Amino acid sequence: MFTALVIEHDPSHSECVREALSDAGCLDIESVSSDHEAETLATEGGRVPDLVIVDVSGLELRPLQRLAKRFRDVPILAVCSELAMDSAFAAGAVDCMTKPVRTGELRSRIREALRLRSDAIRRANRERKLSDAIVTLQKEKQDLERLVCVDPLTGIANRRHTFALLEAEWKRSARERLPLAVLMIDLDCYHSYNEQYGHLGGDACLQRVTEAMVTCLRRPSDFLGRYGGEEFIAVLPNTDAVGAKIVAERLRAAVEALGIPHEASKCSRVVTITAGFASLRVLDDVSLDKLVAAADAALLHAKANGRNRIHGVAPLVRPTRMSAQLWQRFAPVFADPWFADRIPVFLAEVRDDARGISETLRAGEFESIGTTARDLKSSAAEFGFLVIARLAGELEQAAQQEQAVAARAAADQLLQYVTHVQVVYRRPIEASIVNPVLPCAPGT
Repeated sequence: MFTALVIEHDPSHSECVREALSDAGCLDIESVSSDHEAETLATEGGRVPDLVIVDVSGLELRPLQRLAKRFRDVPILAVCSELAMDSAFAAGAVDCMTKPVRTGELRSRIREALRLRSDAIRRANRERKLSDAIVTLQKEKQDLERLVCVDPLTGIANRRHTFALLEAEWKRSARERLPLAVLMIDLDCYHSYNEQYGHLGGDACLQRVTEAMVTCLRRPSDFLGRYGGEEFIAVLPNTDAVGAKIVAERLRAAVEALGIPHEASKCSRVVTITAGFASLRVLDDVSLDKLVAAADAALLHAKANGRNRIHGVAPLVRPTRMSAQLWQRFAPVFADPWFADRIPVFLAEVRDDARGISETLRAGEFESIGTTARDLKSSAAEFGFLVIARLAGELEQAAQQEQAVAARAAADQLLQYVTHVQVVYRRPIEASIVNPVLPCAPGT
């Protein structure tokens, strides 16, 4: 059972066509006299037939091409002269037959065209289901990779993912001939802490220490990973030894400032860390192992000299204090460690786009600005940057209304945001993982 649209210019063949369609099982036959009527019927009436039969004798091939484009998934059977067959096939007909129309032949061709259409629909459905299954498998694979890349206790990158990110950063630094710094960090007397306060207390301590350290890393390219047990590793791209020393001391001071009591510690009355740092300019004759080994050696040196300290080779410089108004200007964005290598690239692209808005505005290319804004909104939503998504929405609206002042203001705010926003690579911790009970300081 099917429906058909007949475009006929020669009424003498109408009876044969209708008889063949009826014999083939057609329930509804719609007849028009031109391709324009056929397009109007499909556009205004919203009716798409299962088969189109066209009398080409009074129809140019260009209208036939339009019909084939308009009824893209509908088989078109052309009735034409033998000389016009090749052109009709080229214009989009799936089958042709010559005049005079013979009912039996037309019926057979109708059934064959419908069979081919049915096969195509089944094949398309199979391909769509297969494509959906592939997309589902890819999403499941990505979700699994995201799950296994994070340390479940602390929410930061585990050792495997950390070194994957570190190797990628090493290669990028090598291409750009930039320095790369690594901090090796050890929680002081952690085994004694576990013995004193139990493993639940030890787990809660690790969480608090991790939270303090990740919030000290201020650039979107910096990230913290769990090396194993009570050991951590921080990766600081484009950072020299002086910068690494400043960050290492910032981490140490932040953990000590937590004031978590540690009666069993041999170096302090509160929980502390010891860190070793190293920085190398990545060149062809330098290996990543050398950088990690240098940071590890610095850590061992610091531990041997009393703990709760940092060590590494760096020039003596007067310490500088960055204004909190700069890096705490916006609320930090907590991102999944899975995105640690993607977000810096994304923010750099946003920065470039925002800087290019002024030039685009001078050229009056509001449509281009709107396209850029839509792309930004999509990427921002994927990475969880709600502020960027909001500002991109304002930019898109300004572009649609061709408001240059509003567009420039939104672009300026975007630039300020991506320049100063702090990204913390830490997945939220499930409350069921650990009971976050820590010992209290005396007198509290």
